[in-house]
Amino acid sequence: MKLAGRTDIGSVRNENQDNYRAAQLTDGSGWALVCDGMGGARGGKVASGIACDSVEAYMAEALPALQPGEERAFLVHALEKANTDVFQASCTRKEFAGMGTTAVAALLRGDTVHLCHVGDSRCYLFRGGHLAQLTHDHSYVQELVDSGTITPTQAEHHPHKNVITRALGVENSVEPEYTCATVAKGDILLLCTDGLTNAVSKNKIEEILSGAALYTAVDALIDAANSSGGPDNITALLLEADTEDTNG
Repeated sequence: MKLAGRTDIGSVRNENQDNYRAAQLTDGSGWALVCDGMGGARGGKVASGIACDSVEAYMAEALPALQPGEERAFLVHALEKANTDVFQASCTRKEFAGMGTTAVAALLRGDTVHLCHVGDSRCYLFRGGHLAQLTHDHSYVQELVDSGTITPTQAEHHPHKNVITRALGVENSVEPEYTCATVAKGDILLLCTDGLTNAVSKNKIEEILSGAALYTAVDALIDAANSSGGPDNITALLLEADTEDTNG
């Protein structure tokens, strides 16, 4: 497995409230996490930082003992723990009250990627030149799409597009959503915040991932978002599966 990631403040914001973590393990597996903070002043930055630190510590402690078949419970617990850590921090300091963060976590083991998320940060699978979204946004606009009230095309320009319905740290409990997918040699997983997907079209992302090496592609994705105005913080994290990893 190969990893490449970058976060950028964008062209408009005064602070970068995105955060990410990732690690490749000696057995060829790996994990990744992307968070997009929300909250006044420095609240969003603090929330995403706490969530990332929480998940990173949990991975270091518990991942070595993880047994096959336990991935779902493992990832759900990781995000529930992060939720508790962010919520408790928001209760201790008045200026951080109400802060929260999205989170999308991926665990790549063998030929399967296990995903768990809260909010609208996403994971995509890029294969054969095609980009497919694996996660389902927890957002007001996604609910409108699901109910048939608006079309996916209308959702792209909806005025309430950024209203999320689930986040880490806002309440004392949260319900992360789990999914999984099979991966093969050469597949690329893209974990990202909406600062990328709101600014860069699916076709453009596919073009970049088709034409650039992994490490170059991360920079190209960030550059493309900034070239489109960079209205928000931008984070892109790429994981590429290889033969040894997917068969190991």
